[in-house]
Amino acid sequence: MRLGYWLVKTLALVLFRLLYGVEVTGRENIPRSGKVVFASNHRSNFDPPLLGAVIPREVHFFAKEELFRSRWLGGFIRYLNAFPVRRGQLDREALSRCLNILKNDGGLIFFPEGTRAPADGFLKAKLGVGWLIALSDALVVPVYIHGTHRLRPSLVGRPHFSVVFGKSVAADKLRPGSERGRDLYQTISDRILDQIRETSLRTPRERVSAKGPVYERDVIEEERLR
Repeated sequence: MRLGYWLVKTLALVLFRLLYGVEVTGRENIPRSGKVVFASNHRSNFDPPLLGAVIPREVHFFAKEELFRSRWLGGFIRYLNAFPVRRGQLDREALSRCLNILKNDGGLIFFPEGTRAPADGFLKAKLGVGWLIALSDALVVPVYIHGTHRLRPSLVGRPHFSVVFGKSVAADKLRPGSERGRDLYQTISDRILDQIRETSLRTPRERVSAKGPVYERDVIEEERLR
């Protein structure tokens, strides 16, 4: 891990712990090397930096392309392994970038829902992560993040963030027997989302009593990566 990346990651983790409290479960399920997709639910803009702070290896992640218009901010997040994605569409260039990262044994944060989901559940997964797993044969580590949707000022009812890492799943365990093309990719994506929902049940202190519902994508006003 590069020194600069480690310094930023460590500072971010300290700030998260001081301001909000962070509880991490399942660290033993995080591969320290090799091609891995950390597939997580998504409910807040805090989710990408929070995951980057708690994962003990360098990881790559999407960031909306507008952030790269600033020379300084764009340069900073590029140093932290962010790369641009065009919102509201299937960005094939960004997906190809993901595939190259995995082919080089990198770690990748991926949100199968594609945008922030309702606080009480999940959005039906998009097929992008299924395409990526089908072509890369990467391990999938399902991740459940709890509490980031209730962000409040630190002095008013501090929320407590939980990050739960489930056991890794091999790509061949996610593939159906006979499907091809888009049906194959969507099935893999759906199975990954099921793994994330299952992982949610391991959230400490019984804050999650049941797997949340899966909503169709029309519950959000428009397709977007916010």
